[in-house]
Formats: sequence, C-alpha cells, structure tokens
Amino acid sequence: MTERPTYGSVFADVYDEWYTDIDDLPGVIALLAEHSPHRVLELGVGTGRIAIPLARHLAAQHDDARVTGIDESPEMLARLATNDTAGLVGAVLGDMAHQIPDEEFDLVYVSYNTFFNLASREQQVRCLSSVATRLASGGRFVLDCCVIDESAPASGTTEMQRGAWSLRITSTFDAATGVVDGETTSTHDNGRTVRRPFRIAYTSPQTLDEMCLSVGLVLTQRFGGWQKTAFQSDSARHVSVYRNLR
Repeated sequence: MTERPTYGSVFADVYDEWYTDIDDLPGVIALLAEHSPHRVLELGVGTGRIAIPLARHLAAQHDDARVTGIDESPEMLARLATNDTAGLVGAVLGDMAHQIPDEEFDLVYVSYNTFFNLASREQQVRCLSSVATRLASGGRFVLDCCVIDESAPASGTTEMQRGAWSLRITSTFDAATGVVDGETTSTHDNGRTVRRPFRIAYTSPQTLDEMCLSVGLVLTQRFGGWQKTAFQSDSARHVSVYRNLR
C-alpha cells in the first residue's frame, strides 16, 4: 500500500508564500503569551510562521524562555531552519501523535487546522493524551480549528489566487466520519501546474471538549478567532484554551 504524502511534503514549497498573512500575528502572539509561559511547544510547527515571532517575543520577557516545535515533515523543518536565522526554535522531527518530546511545557498549541492532519479519532486522542502528560500543573493547551456546519455539502470546489498561483480546491466531506479528502490544483503564472492532495479528519468543538476532558484537559475559554471575538453558533473558527487539571 502506498502511504499518503504528508501535508508538509506537499505544501512546504509554497507554505510561506500562501499562508504568511492568514492570521493577525500580533493577536496570535498576544493570546499565546497571555499566561507568561517559559516553556512552549508547537505541534506542527511547519516553517515557523508563529513559533519564530513567539520565541522572539518570549525571549524579550524571560531569560529562560524556550520554544520547541515538532513536525513530521523534513521539508517543513528545512524551511524552518532557513527562516530561523537566530536559532530561536528547537526543532524536533516527529509525529505529534506519538513522538512529542518527553519534557514539561507550560504551553502547548496547534494552529490553523493542523490538529486535523491527524486523520483518525484514535490518533487525535493519543495526541491529546500526550499533551496532557507533558503539560505542567495548570498548563494550557491552545487549539485553533475550523468549524464545519453539519449541513455542509458533501463536495465542493473553491477557486482563489495566492500570489503568483491560481488555486482550484476540490474536496469531499463525509459527515459521518468527519474526513475531508481534497486536492489543490495550483497553477503558477508561468504555466507550471502542481496537484497537491490533502486529507483531514474534522472534529467538532463539542467532541474536542469531550476528548480533552477524557485525558484531563478542561475548556476554560473559547473565542471565534485569535482576536478574542465572541464564539457564536455561526462562527467559522474557534480558538479554544484548555487547562491541565493536574
């Protein structure tokens, strides 16, 4: 059986070009730094879009601040190394469901649907369990995910422009399993076309709360985005903060 390519191997070459400005980065940093963490772990660190500026911010506040990032993609970590010219982020190559560093952290976070790259409920629970065992007493876990309406169509197509690339994204959604299978066909303005498959396993906010509580993480705050907008029934995203009950 041929293994599916990792998200990083498919998107690393364009990730910085396409996604650098998807969030209000100062808002992201402010929310993550709110609890004055000294030891931080990002799951799915990618190219360091968040981890590098967060490490810079925390270093200015605490002499012993340390940010670590784990990613299963060598391609993403190679770009992180290029971007992180000051060596601020400790990079770990590994699967966030099974290979989270055996250290204690004050804060663990995962952004922009990266958690859903764990393409089964079992893998997601395993990841959450590992997070809970590595968080310091009262530590925080921050999860940034999309919200898919239960009545969402089973398939769809979206077209958009990302810099010099024209994107056509086709996807199917299985409401029973939460699995979204899709492909981004990207065409550069020089005529180069690349097909980029992806798969995620969507989990609703309510189910995430149940999964987290089962491993000792309790929801303390939920926002509609990094700017702390109110989370409502029609919110397209949620940024949820969980506290370690230990």
